[in-house]
Amino acid sequence: MKQFKISVLAAAMLGFSGFSAGADEAALSQAELGKLFPGSFQAVVSGAVTVKITARGNGTLTGKMTGQEDSGRWSVKSGKLCIVWSNWLDGKTSCSRVIADNGWYRGNGVKFRKI
Repeated sequence: MKQFKISVLAAAMLGFSGFSAGADEAALSQAELGKLFPGSFQAVVSGAVTVKITARGNGTLTGKMTGQEDSGRWSVKSGKLCIVWSNWLDGKTSCSRVIADNGWYRGNGVKFRKI
């Protein structure tokens, strides 16, 4: 089960990096992302794995899911949210546009809300 959760998280976050907004969906602007972050978030990856993410004002991240924890960094660049974890995703940076969706925010395979 542990390996399944990591695989689902990795697959979804890698998909998140290729996300682009559809014609009828407007991505959050750089300024809107700046207002959203830092904060604490509940993320649901591929509809299966829940991760609690804390993004601090200094650009650091902490992610926690059942039996797992990782740290990393976040930033906003060119209107995209960029995240890199120390261990999850093999330490590769993932950047994506973010879409607001009824109190949630989403990318490809990932949705999150501020808590």
